[in-house]
Amino acid sequence: MRTKYVSGAAVTDLGTTAPFLTGYTAVVVNTGTSADTLQLGDASTGPFNTAVVVPAGCSAEFQITGRYAAIENGAGTMVIVGN
Repeated sequence: MRTKYVSGAAVTDLGTTAPFLTGYTAVVVNTGTSADTLQLGDASTGPFNTAVVVPAGCSAEFQITGRYAAIENGAGTMVIVGN
């Protein structure tokens, strides 16, 4: 099992190796105190599309649709778990 962290306004490069490739399924955990929207895109500068909205303290399964991940509002922390 591997993890990637998406935090604040930073854009996270998911890389080019499994389990974070386009088409793979992963789980995201919202460690914050409010709901956050995980967005994915093919370029570090966007455009980004919504992958999943995760309530505070919850997790959700989603399909990876881009190499770069960001949090929509630029705040909070999310952990992406791939296996």
